[in-house]
Amino acid sequence: MLKKAIEAYTKTEKERIIEEFVPIIKALALKVAKGINDETLIDDLVSAGVLGLLEAMEKYEPEKGIKLKTYAYLRIRGSMIDELRSRDYFPRSARAKAKKIEKVIRELEGKLGRLPEEDEVASYLEMDRDEYLDMLKDFANLSVVSLDELTDLTGEDREKVIQYILDEGDNPESMAEIRELERIIAEEFEKLTEKQRLVLSLYYKDDLNMKEIAQVIGVTEARVCQIHTQAILNLRASLKKRLRS
Repeated sequence: MLKKAIEAYTKTEKERIIEEFVPIIKALALKVAKGINDETLIDDLVSAGVLGLLEAMEKYEPEKGIKLKTYAYLRIRGSMIDELRSRDYFPRSARAKAKKIEKVIRELEGKLGRLPEEDEVASYLEMDRDEYLDMLKDFANLSVVSLDELTDLTGEDREKVIQYILDEGDNPESMAEIRELERIIAEEFEKLTEKQRLVLSLYYKDDLNMKEIAQVIGVTEARVCQIHTQAILNLRASLKKRLRS
């Protein structure tokens, strides 16, 4: 699929742009596929990312002053997530477990007045801490809020939501909802533990991979994955609590 996509634009400006984006797409594919045992997945994610880039280039309007890299990133990642969904890497059973844990986190936060520690969540679930931490691997691909969840929030389609994120939206009410969501996420981020905030910052802001983060904070790569997943679950639980209050 990747080869055909590139060959279709041989010796054109689009081919040059694709070549520039391939390293970015490959790096994102590795990040999206983290923790999934499938030898064919990376190639398919890269292919999906290239197709997402081609779609972005078709819709890109440089006169609006938005960088192509910024505009394309959301489409590339969205295409990769669609590829994961087509393979059902996050089945209903995992979604149900995630919702259960998020509910437990909200309940414990209400009782404790703070976000619970991992051993407190495990105890509430009547699980051994190691068993609970091992279960976190099932949620490696969770995001704080997905494009689909944003479409539900705003009542708009995916294309409109992407435009709002890039400050191009023409619906002030929906735009305000997204900005308010960003503000709430920023507030809830500050409630995470120092180590959880550090892991998320290094991963999403500084674009370090899990192995690099492990070296920075002095823990194993597996532990970094656990901290990351617990932080995402905490943010999702807090976000849902805020939106429903």
